[in-house]
Amino acid sequence: MKLLAIVGTNADFSFNRLLCQFIAKRFEDKAEIEVAEIGDLPAFYKEGQADARVAAWREKVDQADGLIIATPEYDHGIPAALKSALEWLGSHAGSKVMAYKPVCVVGVSLGGQGASRAQEDAREILLSPDMTANVLPGNELLIGRAYSSFNKDSGELVDEASIAQLDKVMAAFFAFVEQAKK
Repeated sequence: MKLLAIVGTNADFSFNRLLCQFIAKRFEDKAEIEVAEIGDLPAFYKEGQADARVAAWREKVDQADGLIIATPEYDHGIPAALKSALEWLGSHAGSKVMAYKPVCVVGVSLGGQGASRAQEDAREILLSPDMTANVLPGNELLIGRAYSSFNKDSGELVDEASIAQLDKVMAAFFAFVEQAKK
C-alpha cells in the first residue's frame, strides 16, 4: 500500500509536518508512506496553466493508493496553501485524480480543539462535486496543545491518548484503502 502524507501548510515549521513524519515512521511496516510538501506549488487560479510542479504533484497524488492530509487551523479553516494545492487536483482544473481517492484528514493545533474546524473544512472541500474524494468516515484525530503533545527535541508525538487515537484511525484507514482497492 502506497500512501501520501500531505503536510497541509507551507510554513517553515509545522507540528503537522512532525505528525506526518511520525505517521510515516510509526506505520512503515504497514504501508509505504511518503511525506509530501505543498510549499513549492504555485497558487491556483482558474485560468492558470499547470506547470511542471503541478504535473508532478498530480502524478504523485494519482500514484498513491490513499492520502493522509494533516492540516493546521488558520482562522477556523485550512491554510490557503492547502486549499490551492487541492484546487490543482479538482476536476474544474482538468484533473480527476481525486475521484474516489481514499483520504484521511487529521490535524494538530496549538489550541485545545485539534484543528477540528479546519478538518471539517477539508472534508467539505474533499467531498465537493469537483473533488469527489472518498473520505474516511467516523474517525477523527484531533491533536491539540501541540507544544505539550510533541517532544520538543525529537519532534515525536508523545501524548499517549493521541497516539492511541492515531493507531485507531490509521487501522481504520488501512482497512478503508484496502476496501477501496477491491
